[in-house]
Amino acid sequence: MLTTNETPSKANDWRLQAIELKFNTWGEHEGKYSGKISFQNGDHESFSFKIRPDMAEKYISVLSADIVASATDLGSRLLDSLGLTPPL
Repeated sequence: MLTTNETPSKANDWRLQAIELKFNTWGEHEGKYSGKISFQNGDHESFSFKIRPDMAEKYISVLSADIVASATDLGSRLLDSLGLTPPL
């Protein structure tokens, strides 16, 4: 039971904080993607995992269609805002 001066712990309230994927231009994984995934709880405790190149490829394959769709949509909106029509 909590007293009036205590607040409930949020130690079990883990949430995804960030996913980072990057293309390595030098080093051990040159020419491959790698990254990091981080979690944080309500008590501001955190942990992270490295995303190995073999794991990064799986994330990229899942995201690739959405990346292309987003880029296409962004391009269309940019052309629209400039009063231009997209090329055929």
